[in-house]
Amino acid sequence: MTKFIFCADDFTGASDTLATLARSGLSARLYLNAPSSSVSENDPGHGSKSLDAFGVATSLRALGVEDGVATISPLAENIKSPDCNLYHFKVCSTFDSSPNTGNIAAIADRYALAVGANWKAIIGGQPSLKRFCLLGNLFAGAGNGKIHRIDRHPVMAEHPVTPMDEADLRCHLSKQGWANIGLIDFTMIRKGRAALVAEIRRRIADGETETLFDVAEETDLLTIGEALREITTDMPVLCVGASSVAQAIFPSFATPPKTRVRRRDGPVFAFAGSRSSLTAEQVAHAKNYVKHSVRPTDLLSPKAAADLRAECLSVLQSGQNLLVSLSDDRDHDIASHDLAHASAEFISTISNDVALGFLLIAGGDTSSLAVQKLGIDSLSFAADFDAGAPIICAHSTRTRLDHLPMLLKGGQMGKPALFDNIAALPVSASSS
Repeated sequence: MTKFIFCADDFTGASDTLATLARSGLSARLYLNAPSSSVSENDPGHGSKSLDAFGVATSLRALGVEDGVATISPLAENIKSPDCNLYHFKVCSTFDSSPNTGNIAAIADRYALAVGANWKAIIGGQPSLKRFCLLGNLFAGAGNGKIHRIDRHPVMAEHPVTPMDEADLRCHLSKQGWANIGLIDFTMIRKGRAALVAEIRRRIADGETETLFDVAEETDLLTIGEALREITTDMPVLCVGASSVAQAIFPSFATPPKTRVRRRDGPVFAFAGSRSSLTAEQVAHAKNYVKHSVRPTDLLSPKAAADLRAECLSVLQSGQNLLVSLSDDRDHDIASHDLAHASAEFISTISNDVALGFLLIAGGDTSSLAVQKLGIDSLSFAADFDAGAPIICAHSTRTRLDHLPMLLKGGQMGKPALFDNIAALPVSASSS
């Protein structure tokens, strides 16, 4: 029986949720399109074992309101199950969104309607990624380890598409359509499961439809998870938040066995579409790649893009690792979504034209769109690698892509040496 169903607004976060579920011992799979119940239980890449959990990854965080609602409507209708009361709308741990782009409230409202959830639980933090919610205000760690209020964060406050100019998540989400969000702060959570369940039931009875939960430390998540499991014994609930939702509901107390991480025989192709300072540091740190810095305008120029593809294929076909990064040239009028689409088209073409050993994409929107264009059917968890950036495995009818190991990371995720650490992975003996 399926215990947990999630829909993610991008692919980097979706892969982290997939890893969280697998880490907790659940059989889980991430799809690119909503599976039918027969597919999810008998996926050829999974065997006949019924899945405990499954999700669908989308590019919702990059869509306008009308497109977002039009996307989630049929998707939510298709993934709902009469046997499941735990649904999750996976959003970025920084909640970066706006009334016009990646509107969390509008999409979650339609999702909840489809699955029959009259109450939504908003989980405000993810301590494992240095995301904390205190008295409704969101804080996040930066690359240097310092914790900032989200509206003063050196990257997220200046995000090129959805800058976070409000730290109070109730105010932030009220601009998107939720005018009466309740708050259960950490003092209530620390009274324990029984008190928290009673408080949730009281609020639901009073007509509260959206409730934000503080999360200041891992123990807060455990208590929230205990309460939500009890609440969902007799009603469906839509949880909104990062992978901390899965951490709360399916806590893992055992240390997972270390997996010997390998890559296939073939070169590593890495594409850095993120403009974050941490990704820039990771690119600068990488020593085991042929590097190409690409101007955004080149990706939208048919001739320049064709020349670049030929040059990149030549490098990869020679067996060398390749790292392509967008230059910090902002003197252009290209819309961010158009640039992400052009980047995704470029990544897809390269990945389908040469047998890769590993594919690494940095950038949430770029990852989402690129994976959708690749021709992959589903993704499974392969191994932990870096915080918020697990290695996943592609499943596809296309031979070159089937079982291709991948890492999709948001701009703020990973150690400075992440690119070189991927390049240093040993090659699987079965692929040699």
